[in-house]
Amino acid sequence: MTPEAGAGLPADTFRAPPRWATWEVFFVTLVVGAALVLRLHDMELAPPPKDNWDELAFAWSGLTLITRHVPYSWSFLKAYHPTYLGLNGTTYPLVHPYLDHPPLFSLLVGGEAWLLGARDLRDVTATMIRPVAVVLSTLSTYLAYVLGRRVLPRGAALAGAALLATAPVAVLFGRQVESENLLAPLLLLALILSHRLLSGEGSRWALLGLVLCCAAASLTKVPGIAVGMACGLLLALNGRWRLGLIAGIAGVAGLALYAAYGALVDWQVFLAVINAQGGRRQGVMGAYEFIVAPAGIGRRIRDGWWILGWLGVGALLMVRRRPAGLVAGAALVFTAGIMVLASESLVIRYGWYRIAVYPLVYLAAGYVCWEALKGEVLPLLATLALGGAAAASFGLAAGTTHEWAPSALFVSAILGMITLPSVVAAVRSDIPMLRNFARAVTGAAVCAILVLNLIESLRLAEIYTLI
Repeated sequence: MTPEAGAGLPADTFRAPPRWATWEVFFVTLVVGAALVLRLHDMELAPPPKDNWDELAFAWSGLTLITRHVPYSWSFLKAYHPTYLGLNGTTYPLVHPYLDHPPLFSLLVGGEAWLLGARDLRDVTATMIRPVAVVLSTLSTYLAYVLGRRVLPRGAALAGAALLATAPVAVLFGRQVESENLLAPLLLLALILSHRLLSGEGSRWALLGLVLCCAAASLTKVPGIAVGMACGLLLALNGRWRLGLIAGIAGVAGLALYAAYGALVDWQVFLAVINAQGGRRQGVMGAYEFIVAPAGIGRRIRDGWWILGWLGVGALLMVRRRPAGLVAGAALVFTAGIMVLASESLVIRYGWYRIAVYPLVYLAAGYVCWEALKGEVLPLLATLALGGAAAASFGLAAGTTHEWAPSALFVSAILGMITLPSVVAAVRSDIPMLRNFARAVTGAAVCAILVLNLIESLRLAEIYTLI
């Protein structure tokens, strides 16, 4: 009996994806290339380094762990007794040993800074350390497509990857030296390996890779435990209880290694840090703010694609194909982790909490776009009202210092021109020519929105000063 049959599921619920077509390789290469170029463009200008001190925190702790064998960094937690370091007009509360977060991401960023010649805290610059975030974010774009083509229609996966590559907020977050930019590819890779195990493609190597991903996620940041929990739950729900238990244990093991690291460095300081971190929680509305708050890099940023993606997550929950649940389920488990672990006030201020699930939510947004491209009227309206409006807000405001604000009549005319063919085709579904024309109009509209995404992303250094 197959695992799927044992779970009461159709035997073909989880299947190996088809071989890559030539056109697919071309378009994915184009999308991943665009992701890399957009994230590198004006990388050091938007957001300005002063808007996010965390970038230096990770780099400093990793660099000093390499050079001094004790992590030094800045922290506002009352668990420490800081000295003060003045640098570039800013005064940082310098502490050691710095134990705010697990060390994996810090070692990655600090190692990059060390390889580029940094030996002292003052040597570290944003230009030096942001490339690691850019590479990880670009990798996430590729892995998002690899996962998407396994669990969604290939068109939906490509649409989601294209949005993730070009949308301005995704580009902005993709430059940030935040540990979530490592969590994102770890989560995606863990889900790909989980799918391989469920589809019968997996082997002991796939299981080993899943264990390493789940443990590494917990060693990257404490909310990374959600990677092990998500994969464990999804495997168990699909009849693979033993594998699910292994994934969950691997996530817990990663936290145990973090505790061992804390004990090795300074157990008393580690306990004080954990206690101080827990004391920042204010309630249980962290998940709500995680989804709805217009949070950015130290300031208010709205992302229509993010909201559209959560509508897509809801739609995927209703799809009767279990594979699609990997995207929606993992995003929801991570959000539940934010509810348990994160302060709602911090979620509002620190939009980078979202980076870990940005690829999943954008895949769900791509699913909505794909339904629109198939001629569905309501998904098209959702795409225009959320993603399209976000792309047009500054994409059509070149040369101005404010958002694009046309008259209500003009906006109504645009909406009518794009949606009317789909409405007519839905009413007269017996006429193939109308349906094909509606799809052509929708396709042109979605392509225009992607172009506006590109324009906004290329203007981020200018636009960021206006928000």
